Amino acid sequence: MRSKDPTPERPDGRVRISSPEEATTLVISALEALDKLEPLIVEETRLFKIGKVREALDLAMEKNAAAQVYTRCLEILKNNAIAIGRFQPENLDRLRSRHEDFSAGMALNMAVVATARTVSEGLLRDLADTIGQNASPMTYARGGVNRKPGTAPLSLSKVS
Repeated sequence: MRSKDPTPERPDGRVRISSPEEATTLVISALEALDKLEPLIVEETRLFKIGKVREALDLAMEKNAAAQVYTRCLEILKNNAIAIGRFQPENLDRLRSRHEDFSAGMALNMAVVATARTVSEGLLRDLADTIGQNASPMTYARGGVNRKPGTAPLSLSKVS
């Protein structure tokens, strides 16, 4: 969580929730993190869908930072599941609902990103094949028959 949060860390680095106030602060932090992450995912999905790959990739740093904060909040929630269940912090149901909606949006985002990756890889493969074909000179064997690519043509120098 954020350094100003009053939640104590254990020696192993895990945050320990020991009061209802800390539980509420954690849920609010998770909702704030989701508020920052969700629009970035929606925008990235939109940009990939309309083929603006460079603009979508420009969001990566900000998206990754927001995702790390949200993931950290979820880890703390998971590690403190018993305390969260006991304290039942305010907005917990709202967080659950928002997380479910976000998960559905992430599934769409992952499908769109995978499609963009597949299309990009196909384009690069076709480009590499085309360049590779043009890089090999067309040669002929005796009788005007095309030689197989990769076989070295025989050359003869008539210079004496």
